[in-house]
Amino acid sequence: MASSNTEFSQMLQHITDAKLDELSNKRKIFLSHKAATLEKAQALNSAIDKLHALSNGVKLCFGIPVADVCMIRDRSGAGNIEIALANLDRFLKQAQYDPSISPDILDRWQKSLVEYLDIQTVKYEYATLFAQLTMEWLSASKSHPLSDQDVTMSDDFGEAGGSEKIDSRKRWEESVFTSVERDPDTITNFLEELFKGTVDNLGQDIAEGWDNTRNVGKALQSLRKRVSAFENSLASPSQFNTATLSWVITGLVQSDLLTEQKRAVLRDFQNNYIILKELADVLNMRLAALHAWSWGTEVPVEQRRHINGSYQICVQEDLIQAIFLQYLGVRWSVMFKEAFTDFKKTKNVWKSPRAKISAIDKKRRQFFLDCRRDKPNIQITKERIYQRGYFVSQLLNHEQQARRCEEGEEEADFATFAAEPVLKKKKVKVAMAGKRARKAPSYFEEKLGVDSDDEASGEGSAGGQFDDYHDPDEYYDDSFANSVMDPPNQMQARQNLLLLLSADILIGTRIHGAVTCFRSQYESWNPNLPHTAILTVLSFLGVSKKWTSFFERFLRAPLKFVDDNNHAEPRFRQRGTPESHVLSEVFGETILFCLDFLVNKETDGQLLWRVHDDLWFWSSDEQACVKAWQAIEKFNEIMGVSLSTAKTGSAQITPDKTSTARENSPVLPSGQIRWGMLYLNPESGRFEIDQEMVDHHIEELRRQLQDKKKSIFGWIQAWNSYATTFFTSNFGKPVNCFGREHVDMMLQTHERIQRQIFSLEADGGKHDRSVITYLRDTISSRFGISSIPDGFFFLPIDLGGLELSSSFINLVGLRDSVIGNPETLLDEFFEAERDNYTLLKQRFDAADKERKVALNQGFCPPDGDQFMSFDEYIRYRELLDYNFSGQLVEVYDKLLQRPTQEFIECDHHGPVFRAVSELDGQNSLTGIKPSWGEMNSYWRWVAQLYGPEIIDRFGGFNIVDPGLLPIGLVGLFRSGRVNW
Repeated sequence: MASSNTEFSQMLQHITDAKLDELSNKRKIFLSHKAATLEKAQALNSAIDKLHALSNGVKLCFGIPVADVCMIRDRSGAGNIEIALANLDRFLKQAQYDPSISPDILDRWQKSLVEYLDIQTVKYEYATLFAQLTMEWLSASKSHPLSDQDVTMSDDFGEAGGSEKIDSRKRWEESVFTSVERDPDTITNFLEELFKGTVDNLGQDIAEGWDNTRNVGKALQSLRKRVSAFENSLASPSQFNTATLSWVITGLVQSDLLTEQKRAVLRDFQNNYIILKELADVLNMRLAALHAWSWGTEVPVEQRRHINGSYQICVQEDLIQAIFLQYLGVRWSVMFKEAFTDFKKTKNVWKSPRAKISAIDKKRRQFFLDCRRDKPNIQITKERIYQRGYFVSQLLNHEQQARRCEEGEEEADFATFAAEPVLKKKKVKVAMAGKRARKAPSYFEEKLGVDSDDEASGEGSAGGQFDDYHDPDEYYDDSFANSVMDPPNQMQARQNLLLLLSADILIGTRIHGAVTCFRSQYESWNPNLPHTAILTVLSFLGVSKKWTSFFERFLRAPLKFVDDNNHAEPRFRQRGTPESHVLSEVFGETILFCLDFLVNKETDGQLLWRVHDDLWFWSSDEQACVKAWQAIEKFNEIMGVSLSTAKTGSAQITPDKTSTARENSPVLPSGQIRWGMLYLNPESGRFEIDQEMVDHHIEELRRQLQDKKKSIFGWIQAWNSYATTFFTSNFGKPVNCFGREHVDMMLQTHERIQRQIFSLEADGGKHDRSVITYLRDTISSRFGISSIPDGFFFLPIDLGGLELSSSFINLVGLRDSVIGNPETLLDEFFEAERDNYTLLKQRFDAADKERKVALNQGFCPPDGDQFMSFDEYIRYRELLDYNFSGQLVEVYDKLLQRPTQEFIECDHHGPVFRAVSELDGQNSLTGIKPSWGEMNSYWRWVAQLYGPEIIDRFGGFNIVDPGLLPIGLVGLFRSGRVNW
C-alpha cells in the first residue's frame, strides 16, 4: 500500500508539473513580448516615442488590459506597476508639450520601465529554479522506498553504520526477551517501609502527638482512594465520544509513535464526524470488554535511527489500538499526576530544608530585624521550579497537554561517542558504594535529628509569620526564575538543569565553599524495566487486579520485526515497556516517584532533579550527595534496574575551581558530568563544549549531507536539523550564569563546523568556503544560474526562498545582552548584604527596646541589648527573605535569566519597511510578515540583512510571485520529520 508520503509527493508532483507547464508558457510569452518591446523601442529616435513603446510593451508583458487607449485597472495583480504606468501616461502627455521636462527625467522613466521588465525576468528565472528544485527533491525521494517519512537519510555508512544497527537490535532483544525475576515481596516490603514514614518533629509541637508516620499513611490512603475512584469512573459507559477522540488523535499525531502515513489517516479522521462517531462506538465496546483485550497474534516493531546516532525500537500497532491505548494512557497519566501532587502537598509528608529554621531563630530574627516574612527566597523558588518542571514531569497535567520538540532537538548520545574505538575514549565507571566505602546506614534505621531549639512550639507569635507548610504552590507568587518555569518538553527541561546547576555552583562556591554534584541516567530504561517491579508498585498504590491484569497483557506483547521474513514467529516481551506510549511513561513515573520520595527523605528534603530516567543531584553538603547516591543504589537493587556507566559521573567544585574531593567521597561515582556535547569542567566550574565530540558529529553530518546531495531541498532540511538545531541544542543555551564566554565558544564552534565541513584544505584552514558557497556552486553547476543573492538561501519558503537556517544570527543577537562575568553579581551581592546589615544595626541601636519587646509579645533574648552578629544575620541566606535590593534570590533570578535579542531597527521610510508592508494581503506567511512588529527577532535580522539585495533584484521580498508555484505545499511537505 502506498504511504501517505508517496500520495502526497505524487499530488505535489502533479500540481508542480501543471504549474511548471503554466510557468513555462507564461515565461515564453513574457520573454517574447519583452524582446519585441525592447526591439521596437530601440528602433525609435524620439525619447517620448521610446517611452510610449516601452509603456505599451510593459502593459502587454504584465497582462494589463487596455481599452480605448486606457488601462483597465486591478485585473493583472500588478497593482504597483499599474499605478506607475497610469501616472506615466499622464506625465508623457505633459512631456509632449512642456519643454521643462528634461531629458534626465525621460531617461529615468525609461530606466524604470526597463527595470520592471528585468525584475520580472529574474522572477521567472527563480520561479523556474524553484520548480526545478522541487522536482529534483521529489525525484530524489522516490529513490528511497524504504521509508514512508518525507525525508530519508542513510544509516548504513559502510560496515560501521550497519553494524551499529545490528548491534542495537541485538542488545534490545537480549533485554526485552530475557526475563529478570524480582521478588514482589521484597519490593512490597521496601515500599511499606518507604511509605511508613519516620518519626519527625521538626518545627512541631510534640505535645500534639504529631508524627510523620501518621501523615504519610494518611496521604498514601488518600492516594489509593483516588486510584479506586478513578477506576470506577473509567467503568462508566460512553468514555469515548467525538470530543474525546479529538484530543486523543491530536496527541497521537504529535507523538513519535506513528508513521507519517498513519498521522495522515488520523488527520482525515478528525475532519469526518461520521467516522469519529463510529470509531467511538467501537472503542467503547473495547473498553467494556477490557478483560478480554489483547494485542492480537503479533505486533510489528521497527528500528528508527535518531539524529544523535542511537536507535529506537518502535511498536507499530493498528490505529484503533493506538487510539485506545493513547486514551487510557493519558487518563491514567493525568490521574497519577494529580494524585502524586496531592500526596506531595500533604503537610509534613514531603520534606523541605525550610523546615530546619528553628522557632527560636525565627523569634530572634523578628526581634532584631523586624522580619516577619520568609518569602521570597532561593529555596522556595527552587521548590516551585521543581514542582512545575521536574516532579513526575512525564505525567501529563491535563488531557490536551502537548509536548513536541523541534526537529533536531535531541541530546547527543555520549555513550555512542564513548564507544567509538577510533577515538579511544575512556568509559566512565560507576563507583559502587558497597565496594568502595564503609557500609551505609540502613535506609530506615536512622531517625531525623531533632534540633534542641525546635522543642519550643513552632506555631506561636514567631512561627505564625513563617511558612512551615512545604507546598510552595499554595500561596507563593512566582515572580522569580520565570525563565526556567514550565519547560515545554524534555529537552528544555534538561537544558534548564544545566542552568540551575551552574547558578548553584556560582552561589554555592562563594557562600558555602564547595558544591558537590552527580548526574546519572538509567541504562535503556524502557527496554530493561522489570514487569514485576511495574505491577508490584501499581498494586501497592491501589491499582486493582482488573487493571494490573490489563497492564500485564499490554506489557507482554507478541513482537515481530517488520524486517523479519514471513516465517519468523513473534516473541512475547518479557521485560520493558514499548517506546513512545503514554502508558509506558505512566509506569516509569510511578516507579520513579518512589525514588523521588526516598531521596527526599534520606537527604532531609533536598531535591533530586529528574527528567524521566535522567537523575541530577547537587548540594553544598557532600554528605547529602552521598546519601542521595546510596538511596539510588538501594532503589536500583530492589527494582532490578541499572545505571549507564557512560552517563554517570560526579564532581566537587571549590572556590579555587580545583577538585581534590574524589579521595574524600569514594562513595560517589567516578566519571565526568556530561550532557549533550558539554561536560562540567571542575577546574573552571563551568560547562564547556567537548570539541572531540563535536568532531565526531561533524563527520556524521558530513556523511548525512553526502547522502542528501541529490536534492538541494533535502540537503537543506538535513543541514537545518543537524548543523543548526542539533548542534545548537547540545551546546547549551545563552544565559547569564554561563556568561558571555560561553556564547563566544558556541559561535567559534559553529564557525569551525562550517569551515571543516566545506573546507577543501586538508588542515581545515580558514578560507571563503561556507554553506552558501557550496549551495551557490551546486545550483550553478546543476541549473546554470549564477550570481545568486545570499538572501535567496535564507528567505522563507513561502516567499520563494530556500529557508536555510543560520546558527549565527540568534547567538550574535544575544551575545552582548549576556552578562560578561556572572561572578560580578555575587560581588555586588556581598557588598549590598554588608551595607544592609550595617543599616539594620543602626536602626536597632536607635530603637526603643521596651517597645520592641512589647511588639514581640514580651520576647527578649538574653543578648537583646546587642545587635545580632553578622554570622547569625547571614545564616539563612537561601531560606529566608532578607528584604533588600540585590538580595540572594534576586541574584539567583538574574543568573537564570536568558538575555533578550538585540532589537533590529528598521527605517519606517526605508525600502525594507516598504517592501515588508507590501506583503499585506498574503495570508499565512510564517517568517517575514507584513508587519515589522509581528516578526520575531530572527526574521527581522534576515529581512534587514538580506532585504536590500533582494529588493534590488526582485523588486520586493517575493522572489517568486504568489500563485506561480505550489509554495505552500512545498512548505508543508518540508515540515515533516527527517528519518535519520
